[in-house]
Amino acid sequence: MENEFNHLFIITHTDLDGIGAGAVAVRLLGRVDGGYTVVFAEPYNVHNSIEDILDHLDKGDLIIISDLGANRESLPRAADLLASATSKGVAVKWFDHHIWSNDELELLRRAGVEVTVDTSTCATGVVARYLTPDGGDGFIKQFVDAVCSADLWKWTHPLSGKLFRVVGERNQDMEWKHKVLAKFAAGVMWDEELEKRLEGYVNEELKGYTTAIKNAVSIKIHELKIASTYKNFRGPPSSSMIGALLLHRYNADIAIIVRSDGGLSLRSRMVNVQPIARELGGGGHPKAAGAKIEVPLLVRLASRLYPKILSLYAARLVAAKASELSLIEATG
Repeated sequence: MENEFNHLFIITHTDLDGIGAGAVAVRLLGRVDGGYTVVFAEPYNVHNSIEDILDHLDKGDLIIISDLGANRESLPRAADLLASATSKGVAVKWFDHHIWSNDELELLRRAGVEVTVDTSTCATGVVARYLTPDGGDGFIKQFVDAVCSADLWKWTHPLSGKLFRVVGERNQDMEWKHKVLAKFAAGVMWDEELEKRLEGYVNEELKGYTTAIKNAVSIKIHELKIASTYKNFRGPPSSSMIGALLLHRYNADIAIIVRSDGGLSLRSRMVNVQPIARELGGGGHPKAAGAKIEVPLLVRLASRLYPKILSLYAARLVAAKASELSLIEATG
């Protein structure tokens, strides 16, 4: 299949699943030794990433987009840009495992994009299952198991926790992400360099948990209990790890991790948080979703001195959206 197109462009998410999906695409398409370009993106800025490569595209090129769910703000612009690419003979395949509406899928298909969505597995699994007929070699099957075990929060593979920690933090530098993707594509799932990285990560993770708890607030609106923290530091732990801690420590229905740029991560064990994220312009899964919000200037400034102010602002915003969607009554 590697001879059926010219250059391979991959636009993928910044976490372990996104990196894994990109690596599987490179390996399946026979581009381990080169002939591909990777751009990392978030759902809310995927259109910017498409725009960045648009002038470099030629007829016969292939774009793979993976682990990037539909975003209300960015998807229409992304569809317009991809329509421009397909009109010049560029093939575009979008693989995802988040929840999409029929209208969103149709928007991309009208632009000439081949969209594959399968919510039964992680994005790495979607690429492995649908990109090529054979599904890859033994390494890919093991790799998909490890990545999906972490991304779907099952932790059944012995390497899942390690991979999640050294690869899954979105704030790690892009050079490292490119390096790890190349390792995975070449068939390396773990080595001494990754082990060394893990040691440093764990030390930073413990410090991060302490700060996250210090910045946390817990509120109860009617029957809905929300725990929220402002992540005002770079590095570990990941939003998912902090979310799990908040849910357990405060016995919360919803955990919120808000960042200074307005990035908002929602986690839950019982409440479907995906509609809340969509109302805020984002999306995701029923128990793990995210969005990007506009934080008022005064809140941003005050949070520099008192971080809990932003934690509380995010908690009240999510509570208001949950009330509008009647999620509070459904939880009680």
